[in-house]
Amino acid sequence: MDKAQAKQKFNCNDSQPVLAILGGSQGSVPLNHHFQKECKKYTQSGIQILWQCGKINYESLHQSVDETDVHLIPFTDDMGALYSAADLIVSRAGALALSEMALMGKAMVLVPFPHSAGDHQLKNAQAFSKSGAAVVLPQSKLPTGNLETTVLDLFNKPEKIQEMEKQSIQMAAPDATENIVSTIMEIAIS
Repeated sequence: MDKAQAKQKFNCNDSQPVLAILGGSQGSVPLNHHFQKECKKYTQSGIQILWQCGKINYESLHQSVDETDVHLIPFTDDMGALYSAADLIVSRAGALALSEMALMGKAMVLVPFPHSAGDHQLKNAQAFSKSGAAVVLPQSKLPTGNLETTVLDLFNKPEKIQEMEKQSIQMAAPDATENIVSTIMEIAIS
């Protein structure tokens, strides 16, 4: 699905950039609370927010966030369309989400879940940051305004987002399943 079709699917204006917010399939309470308070900083800068908030938080957020350029969804089965609609994504740093975003070549600002087992989300995020595909922002820094500064700065530098997208697609492993099966078969035969 191309960007214009994807934006239309989520009722976004085709002429404005889209910031997607992903807190995982159930949403992220810290991200939801943060964007509930700060969404006007983005919309006043001409940025639309496509916000997958989770089913549990959807009703309360839907009632409290009254912004024309905030497109709140509880969940979507069509992540490809959501990724296509996004010009930049703020997300947790789970392995599956990162692999999907990399395959789609998306620029990311990653806010790793600080209590993930073995701190794996931070390690995932650091790998994407090191490659140039993402900026990492610890959850503890959300109240400082660093997220808004980072996102607005990126939207003011479209060439930086384009470079991040190029680096993101380099992180993708589209043949991973085939490579794993091939390795297993080689081991089984030997």
